Amino acid sequence: MPEETQPQPFKIEVSPAKLDWITQRVQSALVIPDVEHPEGKEWADGAPSSTINELVDYWKTSYDWRKVEARLNSTFKMFTVDIPEGDELIKLHFVHHRSERPGAIPLLFAHGWPGNFTELENLLSLTAPEDSTQQAFHIVAPTIPGFTFSSSPKAPGFSIPRIGSVYHQLMLKLGYTQYIGQGGDWGSMILRSIALSYPDSCLGIHLNMIMGLPPQLLKNPLTLLWLVLRWFTPEEKKRLARMQWWMKEESGYSRIQGTKPQTISYALLDSPVGMLAWIREKLEALIQPGYVWDKEMVITWTMFYLLSESAWHARIYKEAIPSLRHQVLDKKISAKVAFGVSCFPYDVGYIPLWWAKATVADNIVLWAFPSVECGEVLKEDVWEFIGSLPEGTRRLLKSSA
Repeated sequence: MPEETQPQPFKIEVSPAKLDWITQRVQSALVIPDVEHPEGKEWADGAPSSTINELVDYWKTSYDWRKVEARLNSTFKMFTVDIPEGDELIKLHFVHHRSERPGAIPLLFAHGWPGNFTELENLLSLTAPEDSTQQAFHIVAPTIPGFTFSSSPKAPGFSIPRIGSVYHQLMLKLGYTQYIGQGGDWGSMILRSIALSYPDSCLGIHLNMIMGLPPQLLKNPLTLLWLVLRWFTPEEKKRLARMQWWMKEESGYSRIQGTKPQTISYALLDSPVGMLAWIREKLEALIQPGYVWDKEMVITWTMFYLLSESAWHARIYKEAIPSLRHQVLDKKISAKVAFGVSCFPYDVGYIPLWWAKATVADNIVLWAFPSVECGEVLKEDVWEFIGSLPEGTRRLLKSSA
């Protein structure tokens, strides 16, 4: 097929054969019973059968993919474009909502796993804020290669910097020579890589997950001493304890995906309910207690990964984790790039500000602690981040589009 050098409009159109196959698998699904857990321990061994049975029943009786498909196609302006990266050619799927407001700033949104481009929905109003005095944005949200509707790399070695290169090339292809980024999970690492590699283009990144290596003895002896002596505030102790709990109790999925991604993907891609349980179980620990996940949303996220027909949702862990230290974490983002963080209460990636100043970035302009995690709060933080940038940087960003 000829290479698509310019973006082409994209609509989600799942084939009847694929949809029938998924439907048949769901209708004939076997949800095995769980053991009886004490109250409060229902999730100790993974997703309870009661939760999965509710989702499967909803999938069988109420979920309508064609309605979801139509809504997605009407909500998101989607495109694909071929982007070369080394010896690979990625047909990149992305959302692009361009603001009609003069002086709008390009914003690159980077998702992670098990997320996807639909996480952007609450941010789309940034293209035309109700308050005309607030900063408007051009929104660009690419899909990680191998996830949902982006094509998969054909060989191993497609690391975080290579994903970052694809994203940067996309921004330039769209005419955005200077831009900012926003993301969490793998998106935070992709954006940090972009900030390291392209500081003259990526002028700022705002993250909602922050991780870092311990300070080095020769470079930051006092910060290292502070860490060794555990001079943490009560809030820092609580947040760091949550991250340690996550790594000890909840990170088994990353070890499986990071060692044998192909094997686990045979099981997940061949079993819609297996994929559903795999994703739903991880969502439980990522938000404040008592939050009720929308059934349609969880099933739709599951559908995206089934439709990818790729192991790259798992393979990214094997490609990225072993090289993440020397490719991203060992490097400090220069003062050229403004750096901001929103530390939500139940984040599982966190380090204190003084630690980040020593090891992550030289120009931290925002370190926020929102009380709740929701799209409206994130929008306010993005506006605050932009407001913290020097006037000269804002001028450059406004003129780049």
